Amino acid sequence: MKQMRSILAGALAASLLLGGCAAPAPAPESGPAPEPMQVVQTEAFPDFTDVPEGIWYADAAYWCRRNHIMYGTAETIFSPAVLLTRGMLTMVLYQEAGSPAISGRPAYTDVPEGAWYTPSVLWCTDNQSVYGYGGGLFGPLDPITREQIVAVLWRYSGCPEAGAGEDFVDEADISAYAEAAMDWARANGIIVGMGENRVEPKTYVTRAQAAVIFQRYFQWHRGASAVFMTTSLSPRGLVALYRALWWKPTGRMAVKVSTGELSSNYLQPELIGELVHLLGAPLVECSSADGGPRSRTESHFQLAEQLGYTDLAPVDLLDEEGSMALPVSGGSYLRANYVGSHLANYDSMLVLSHFSGHEMAGFSGALENLSIGLASAEGKSHIRSGGANSTMWGASQEAYLDAMAEAGIAVEAALDGQIVYINVLTQLSVDCDCGENPAEPEMADIGFLASRDPVALDQACVDLIYGAEDGEALVRRIENSGGQRTLEHAAQLGLGSREYYVIMVEE
Repeated sequence: MKQMRSILAGALAASLLLGGCAAPAPAPESGPAPEPMQVVQTEAFPDFTDVPEGIWYADAAYWCRRNHIMYGTAETIFSPAVLLTRGMLTMVLYQEAGSPAISGRPAYTDVPEGAWYTPSVLWCTDNQSVYGYGGGLFGPLDPITREQIVAVLWRYSGCPEAGAGEDFVDEADISAYAEAAMDWARANGIIVGMGENRVEPKTYVTRAQAAVIFQRYFQWHRGASAVFMTTSLSPRGLVALYRALWWKPTGRMAVKVSTGELSSNYLQPELIGELVHLLGAPLVECSSADGGPRSRTESHFQLAEQLGYTDLAPVDLLDEEGSMALPVSGGSYLRANYVGSHLANYDSMLVLSHFSGHEMAGFSGALENLSIGLASAEGKSHIRSGGANSTMWGASQEAYLDAMAEAGIAVEAALDGQIVYINVLTQLSVDCDCGENPAEPEMADIGFLASRDPVALDQACVDLIYGAEDGEALVRRIENSGGQRTLEHAAQLGLGSREYYVIMVEE
């Protein structure tokens, strides 16, 4: 670790990147190089003696070892503070590929036969995964920066596109070759910054940091979605969670809420107000099909005023002027989803939901707010009838639950996927906000969760309920209604993934 070596300043820039997507990265001009070490593979999996229980990288270190992504530097030593090297990175990619047999001799003068990294360097070179510097050098013991590891993983994944979002404070420090890679990594929670919205792209990566990056990356690579979570149950915590989504709305934006009833556990304006003001977007809602004040436009507006929502932003009842039909692709029950006609006035949306139980659906969260919540009164009856246009109470439970998922995918398609989701897990009653006299919450507050994937988000919330010591009543409500069927059908339709990884967000 104390050894310092100068890397040729004029080395070719193919040091870390896959070919074909963008200009390659320059090699670091100088930096501390870890001492040569053996990366130890073991099936016994004893505890690492240098990974304290509960420390921020512990779960990632053990996950990487269980999944044969990253091993210790000795049987019980992880070396969390040691810098990740190019040789270690090639080992990760090689092991992910199943450590295939290789043949031939190293073409690099600094990659000797028999070194622990030699097989992986040969494999990465043969497969054009990681290149050398040129001049017969590979630099297997050279450290890697944060922008370089992200660029490698991005290119390894085929250079996926990512939308735009809020810049890091030090965005200007990101090299041009890594800009698109950083956007992708942030959008998927693979890189979330080093605090104070800084990414520090030129900072070298430790093995502890690399384990967290690899855990998130390979979960994403295998089809999981990022879910962000905070236990800071405050307006500022909600804003921090939204910002962690790294999402920039397009066109005219709306915030979908459920107004609830006066006596329900509706989202309090004091909690959501700071976020709503930040977004500068109207609150949108649709009429109820169950009677009561939310079933009539005038009394629904009055209710929104009484609840304090009109003090935060303009309120738009989307079906004030009737319905519009959205086509449903691939549905088993719905051919069309009827939403409030004003939905056509918006291009992007935050679906902000109070998570709770639901007498019919089992639970109410992002999917319910996206489907039933955006449906007009006519559309609500259509979904509840399973598309049969008969009495809305006449459909089977399976048809109703599947129809909700089908309605949700129609809205996602109509807004071209420009939707993000936040679920608030406080005041966790077995009854939803649509009831006038919901049961008192029997659970402690859990937190706020957010995602670009409504299926992953609701699945994470359901899993938290199932894992809570005081969640028995709400679990029973979900199971009695078969509530997870909606998640299953939504995943089958391609609305999202039930696999997810959680990223904690601080205020």
